[in-house]
Amino acid sequence: AAQVFAEGLNAGTTVHVSILDSKGKGVATTSAKGSNGVVLKTSVANAAQWTSETPNLYKAVVTLKNGTKTIYQTNEKFGFRTIEVRRGDGIYVNGLQVKMKGVNRHVWWPETGRSVNPQIDLADVQLIKEMNMNAVRCSHYPPDKAFLEYCDSLGLYVINELAGWQKAYSTKAGEPLVEEMVKRDLNHPSIIFWANGNEGGTNKALDDVFTKWDFSGRPVIHPHHRPGNHFGGIDCNHYEDYYSTKKILEDSLIYMPTEFLHSQDDGGAGAAMSDFWELHWGAKRSGGGFLWALVDEAIVRTDYNNVLDANGLNANDGIVGPYRQKEGSFFALKEVFSPVKIRMENLPQIFDGRIDVENRFHFTDLSQVSFQWALVNYRKPWDALAGYTVEKRGVTTSPSVAPGAKGTVQVQLPADYKAYDALILAAMGPDKKEIYKWTWKVKPAEALLSGVVFSSDSTASVAETDTTYLLWGGQNSLVLDKRTGLLLSTKNAAGDNLSFRNGPVLVQGDATLTGSRRFKEGKSEVVEFTYSGALKWVRWKMQGNGWADMDYEYELNGSYPFAGVSFSYPQNFVLGVKWLGKGPYRQWKNRLQGTPVNVWQNLYNNTHTSYNPIVYPEFKGYYGEVSWMEFSTVEGKFYVASKDTGLYVRLFDFYGLSGARPHPELPVGNISFL
Repeated sequence: AAQVFAEGLNAGTTVHVSILDSKGKGVATTSAKGSNGVVLKTSVANAAQWTSETPNLYKAVVTLKNGTKTIYQTNEKFGFRTIEVRRGDGIYVNGLQVKMKGVNRHVWWPETGRSVNPQIDLADVQLIKEMNMNAVRCSHYPPDKAFLEYCDSLGLYVINELAGWQKAYSTKAGEPLVEEMVKRDLNHPSIIFWANGNEGGTNKALDDVFTKWDFSGRPVIHPHHRPGNHFGGIDCNHYEDYYSTKKILEDSLIYMPTEFLHSQDDGGAGAAMSDFWELHWGAKRSGGGFLWALVDEAIVRTDYNNVLDANGLNANDGIVGPYRQKEGSFFALKEVFSPVKIRMENLPQIFDGRIDVENRFHFTDLSQVSFQWALVNYRKPWDALAGYTVEKRGVTTSPSVAPGAKGTVQVQLPADYKAYDALILAAMGPDKKEIYKWTWKVKPAEALLSGVVFSSDSTASVAETDTTYLLWGGQNSLVLDKRTGLLLSTKNAAGDNLSFRNGPVLVQGDATLTGSRRFKEGKSEVVEFTYSGALKWVRWKMQGNGWADMDYEYELNGSYPFAGVSFSYPQNFVLGVKWLGKGPYRQWKNRLQGTPVNVWQNLYNNTHTSYNPIVYPEFKGYYGEVSWMEFSTVEGKFYVASKDTGLYVRLFDFYGLSGARPHPELPVGNISFL
């Protein structure tokens, strides 16, 4: 059905509506005598339905005729879809329950503030889709029509919101604003909710005004930040923690927070989102939710040498930067929200090519998703480039797995697959764009060090004074302090002393040196320190080729956020690092997603997320699953490697939030191996 508003028509004027499909083919027509608010009805056989996964659009061509003469013509795109709130149950589109993987979007660009162009609108929709999201809240005002048109054509569910923040309009002021917004935007199939204000800015007398002007009768919601303000069967309460979220989801209302996990600086957004999303995905009465927010709102200050100014911490709350620079949470969310869910963390020792998969699409069978695999070898520290080389690749037959069901992807690997470093599996959606790419190491950690750490037939040497041990092998030497058990200095014959020292210091527990000794182990020289307390012993072994092994044993009882040892190095001496491990963005304990194992390299920077100057990825942080790391410094290069799994390297001091103490607090020292 269509409702046409026209004024000043002659008695003989008729309204004709033709409906065209995406190829321009006419699929239905209808007409009626012209009058203001005339309703025309017709039917379309086997209409292709609109959803965020299948954004099928039709065009309505509306013509005013006086007899056979056309006096006016216009057209507008629309889609066929239903939206239904089933109280105590969930949100349904076209009869199927859906959950919003959403984000709040402020309209913003650094040079123009809240004035943007269609190219920026399109880029924002594409960014949201790239994160595997399916929804956006237009906070806190209706967007330009171009943005809604892109949501229609690319597929995003939209909350369209009455302009305002935390103060409600009077009924007299609000009624014409609601009428204008609804009339302008009601034909967009992407809009599934109207939002009546925000966080206390709701005049409940306006609820019926939305319904009055919306011919399709979309639901109205009340975004709010105080419990007890649910409306229409949906609770939108903002910023609940994990445990209160769980409690609300176990109650009788549908819970769809219209703001949560505030993305200030490098917090929120992807941090903790994996836990939150698994909670929402598994809860019957969850409607999903909307993260705050998409973009850091920094403005170019032409009065201050064009610096980017976000008013302190007031507007550094985006998943992407002001110029849409992708922060670490962007990639974490891309994995968390992937509609192709793969939980396998490590490749089984005996691998038959079967990978368990869950289909988290709402409307798409996995037979419409394509899968490609590759066997790769990682580059070495001294290679000019980072990354890997693809040695073999193939295509996997896509399994038929219905939405919400689980199945198996069968990868047909060659018999010699264990000769390669890693397996990569990429999933491509029906639109041929990447959904996500998973990486699993094939070789064990020690084998990945082949060609990096060499054994040696050469003989190492040792010298001892009253206070030190001097170990050397090949071109390298190190000095250990007998009185403390700590590394004093290291040196390569071709360079000056390296300032990597003052370790190992145990990051948890105490340690009191009780003794030391030196002895030979084959052609290597060993110095061992013994301790009382949590640290039991530390053993340094110098090989004849210059590689020094450090092993240690400790014992802790209780619960600790991390364990390991630290050293120190002057931060201003560092030029950059290259490493085989997770990256290129740092990880948090509650944001491990979106960081595949690869060979990465970062130049040193001292950026604080979202603050000027903006540099991504951030250099300082925790980096996981490290096999080796090359430090480039003003004193030369040095290397750290481990044949153990699960090694995290901490680089210097860093913070997730401005003014907040890190939790857990950072380890002692400034370079840690955890």
